[in-house]
Amino acid sequence: MTTSPVCLRVKGNFACFTRPEFHVERVSYPVITPEAARGIFEAILMKPVEKPEQEKRHNKIGFRWRVTRIGVVNKGVFFSILRNELGYGTHQEPAKAFGYNIHAERTQRNSLILTGGADEDGERRPLEYLIEAVIEVAIDKRADRNSGGVFLAQKYREMFLRRARKGQCFYQPFLGCREFSVSEWSLEENPPEKIDGQPARESFGMIFHRFDFSPVWKLWGVEEKTQRGIPRPQDGWGKKENRPVPLFFDANAEYGWIRVPENGKEVFNDR
Repeated sequence: MTTSPVCLRVKGNFACFTRPEFHVERVSYPVITPEAARGIFEAILMKPVEKPEQEKRHNKIGFRWRVTRIGVVNKGVFFSILRNELGYGTHQEPAKAFGYNIHAERTQRNSLILTGGADEDGERRPLEYLIEAVIEVAIDKRADRNSGGVFLAQKYREMFLRRARKGQCFYQPFLGCREFSVSEWSLEENPPEKIDGQPARESFGMIFHRFDFSPVWKLWGVEEKTQRGIPRPQDGWGKKENRPVPLFFDANAEYGWIRVPENGKEVFNDR
């Protein structure tokens, strides 16, 4: 069950929507991805939908954001920077942190990120996007009879509109990587059908759409309505066929708008 779309206008000085095929080096897509756009909406309002134990599953009523269109107001240009990255996740021995040689664990890596560029007068321009999304309420038939799916969907939408108009968020939205924060965002009440200054047709190539977690849920036994156990290597965890499958789509813009497919032949995988 979906609601009518809502639209946000977001701006930022830098962005990095990482391409997974480059692995260690950070190389950005030329345009914002649907998953990065969904994260901006979730920073304002979210109630995630998980697959809990069987006896609690009928009480879990949440929603998820589905991005339908992406408007490219200022696509920006690529910019190379050099960043320091740490070679560990956490300190293994915090008690011996004093005198720890942090430089031995630091690695310099190049990152190809996006920046807004400059205008005709040489003034810096921010990256700017219009993001349109709808709310999908994930409920079953029993919950629909008891709670009313239409009421829940509309309630979540009004909650988001109220928070967006006031500029409220649970955490600072960001453009791809967390260090590239959204500097300005606002609710777009009447998004334009054609974005000024954008060509009639423009292709941004194949970009990341979302992850398909069907192999994970199938291995975990959720579809068979079994209890989730502790993942064990002998059960197949870690094998390629049991990992989430990344899905991609061709990002073709018409007058600045990229239509994000929901499913079907327009979405591809890398297997």
